[in-house]
Amino acid sequence: MRKVYKNIFGEVISKSNAVKLNEYHLYYYDGDSDVLKEIEFINDDSIYNINYFLSDGENEDEVLNYLKEKSDFFDIEKRESADGFIISTNKLYSLSVDDKPLISKTVFKTDDPENFICSQVIDNETQEPQLERTIKCWYTTDENGEKYAAIECSYQEDGNLELAIDKTSDPDNEQNWAHYEFETFQKLQEQRSTDLSYYKTAALLPKEAYQN
Repeated sequence: MRKVYKNIFGEVISKSNAVKLNEYHLYYYDGDSDVLKEIEFINDDSIYNINYFLSDGENEDEVLNYLKEKSDFFDIEKRESADGFIISTNKLYSLSVDDKPLISKTVFKTDDPENFICSQVIDNETQEPQLERTIKCWYTTDENGEKYAAIECSYQEDGNLELAIDKTSDPDNEQNWAHYEFETFQKLQEQRSTDLSYYKTAALLPKEAYQN
């Protein structure tokens, strides 16, 4: 593993400078590659959080035991691709509270890996999504060319849309945002040339991803 020390602003620093700081981050890369495997968040010489990126073929139980030795609080993330989309499965452990993780799935477009389009919480017992805790976002750019979540959607237990909040008319002024429910969703669609049908239900991926 190759180690890289960074300050809290993400700037690369030397180990000697890192240990002088109250807080710094330690990045582990796979060999000499740029494949990030692990980030340790360190405060006062103690690891308070770890992000671990699980590779294909890795034994998750072994990784779990390895992380338990280092911290009570850590996250194991595994990413997979599906026809133009990235699905990130996260298991967030807080061992001082519970041995079982909080599991979530987050979807990104391959050409926009910074902005999630769907986030779902997964039930630990059934491994099924808790549809009423699903959030979806549709993005556009503001007058300065900055991308932002212009439409945010929440869902009911049956997976149908509960509320779509359209911020496009005045992104910074909540009082001017428009609200749509499942029954009035078509009015929102009529204002867009883009097909918004993905946002009408809590399905993890758009239909085209399942068809390919």
